[in-house]
Parts: sequence; C-alpha cells; structure tokens
Amino acid sequence: MKILKYAITCIALLFSTQSLADWEAKGEGEVIYPSGRTEPLNFGFEYKKVYDTVIFTAGKSQMRTSEMPPNYILNMFVNDKGQVYVAEFAEGFFKGFELAIGEHNIVVEHRREFDDEEPLKHLRVRINDRSYLLDSTHPTIKFEFDEEKGIADISGSGLLKDLSTRGR
Repeated sequence: MKILKYAITCIALLFSTQSLADWEAKGEGEVIYPSGRTEPLNFGFEYKKVYDTVIFTAGKSQMRTSEMPPNYILNMFVNDKGQVYVAEFAEGFFKGFELAIGEHNIVVEHRREFDDEEPLKHLRVRINDRSYLLDSTHPTIKFEFDEEKGIADISGSGLLKDLSTRGR
C-alpha cells in the first residue's frame, strides 16, 4: 500500500512538472545605440502553471504568483539628448529599438533630426500598425494579458497619435 501511494505521487509529480506553458510570447529584435551599433534584444513573456502556483516570466525576470498578472508595464525614459532607456533592454541609454513579440511589433525610432529645443519630437513609437509621438519623458508601454491568448493588447501612455501618418 505504501509503495502504491509512493508510485502514484511520483507519477503525479512527473506529469505536473512536464506540463507545457499555458502560453508563451517570444520576443526578438534589436537595440540601436547612438553610434549605430546594434545588439540583439530578447524580451518575451511566459505564463505557466507549476503545481498550485503560477510562474510568470517577463524577459529575464520570473515571478511566482497565485494567478496571472493582468498586465505588464514597460517603462521608458527619454533624456535631454533624446535617447531612450528601458531597464529590461539595456544598461544605458540608446537611440531606439525594434521588438517582435508574439504576434505584435513595437518600434521606437527617429522620425527626423534631433532638436535641442524639442528633445521628444524626433521620436516615433510604433505599436503594431499604430504610430505615436512622445508626449512625456517617461512614456510607458502596457501589455495586457489573457490566459488563453497571451498578449491580448498593447497600448501606451505618454503618447500622442501621430497624425502625420495616414491610415494609422
């Protein structure tokens, strides 16, 4: 009887540890530095149940929780030279980035030459097929999650719709 209980417990543990992630949104792209140098960018999300807890992964960070977080906010900072900083992407300021994550695309790029008088006006943020201009030195990108779909939506704050692009 004792051996049977032990065998059942081992089988249950074996199947629960081999369960696949409920969803995963791999992210790949590149960070572009002011010199023109690029570095690979690997930042994605994963949500998986392990026993009676959930492990949520964002980039290189993992968090144990009792349920999936409803969203993840990526904070960006823009300095007075018009350079961007995202802690999850690099250790310093950079010119921009491109990230394909799951079925989505996010790009921070220069749309014109930098102007000391308007340090935000040269940057454009593209989220999928929508284009935005910066309205703040600390804009955010918000990933909203769904347990079945993974990333359900991406939006931002500190951003204004870019009216210079048609159809977006």
